[in-house]
Amino acid sequence: MGLVFRARDTVLDRIVALKTLPFEGATDEIQERFRREAEAIGRMDHPHVVKVFDLGETEGRLFMAMELLDGEDLRRLVELSADIPITEKLRIFAEACDGFSYAHSRGVVHRDIKPANIMVTKLGITKVLDFGLARMETHQTLTRKGVILGTPDYMSPEQATGKAADPRSDVFSCGAVFFEFITGFKPFRGATLHAVLFNIVSEPTTPVVTLAPETPARVASLIHRMIAKNPTDRPSMDETSAQLRSLRTNLLRSRLKSCLRSDTPRPSREETAQALKAHLARAKAHLDADSPGRAIAEASEALFLDPDSRESTEVLWRGLRASPVGAFATSPASVPRVQELLGQLNKAKGEEALKILRSLYLHAPDDPSVREAIRQFAL
Repeated sequence: MGLVFRARDTVLDRIVALKTLPFEGATDEIQERFRREAEAIGRMDHPHVVKVFDLGETEGRLFMAMELLDGEDLRRLVELSADIPITEKLRIFAEACDGFSYAHSRGVVHRDIKPANIMVTKLGITKVLDFGLARMETHQTLTRKGVILGTPDYMSPEQATGKAADPRSDVFSCGAVFFEFITGFKPFRGATLHAVLFNIVSEPTTPVVTLAPETPARVASLIHRMIAKNPTDRPSMDETSAQLRSLRTNLLRSRLKSCLRSDTPRPSREETAQALKAHLARAKAHLDADSPGRAIAEASEALFLDPDSRESTEVLWRGLRASPVGAFATSPASVPRVQELLGQLNKAKGEEALKILRSLYLHAPDDPSVREAIRQFAL
């Protein structure tokens, strides 16, 4: 909901994301939702929730100044088929669950969790966004009885049938997004909106391990618990986050062999600290020498030693982004599609051309041909 621009706060001299409502179509209800989004985020202070600095109005147009984030949302990462280690996917969702859990503790239910509303920064930090449909316990709901709000592909069965959403509904939606992030497929698919909603309410989903056989069974089991039809069968956000972290730690300490806790003796704290320091030093040296593959290997070794090392995570993500065959390289499968879209762009005009450019940017934002096409369109 709204338009987002990069802007400068001239008072505090900082770059912010400026979110505004368009001049046309901003009904009283939409403006009230905009204010509530600002209030919902503004009352929260959490490392995994985007920060709001200010809410104001100029010439009858509402605006919200927010923390500017540099990275990709999960929608983009899924479209890229990004080669992100399973342990990093577990960490990303543990951090997202932390953000949503904090919102719940402040009386805020998100109600519209989807891949576009979970962002991973360039340093690998997860941020949850867009509380435009959030419901706060202290406010009367704006939703009319029986009206469905949210993104159909990820909404809970209770939302799909027009019932009130609560924190357990957010757990379902988060699980649906996690399902897609792990498998590359939405959990409930259909040719029409009605088919999707029917499947959410009534049909079981394809098992995670069928779509992604390499997924650890305990990870798959947790995802299926999150998307249980009955809200009482779902874990809480806190429980989900704790399990994700436990699974990740066990995987790292067993060098990706098992999600079960191992009783194998661990090195002393001093030995671990020395080895960690050495791996990080070598990883940074490899990055400086333009050898991202070796940097990724060293950062991974550091995470095997200390799964909670934020510095190791940041170095790993720097390596992933720098790698020509890593998480953020254009997928080989995207190349024919990019060429096809560029051919269509040569014959398109106006809104049709703009639509094609958006598709091109989603497929290959760093492709020189795509950047040149965007530049030519802007001229």
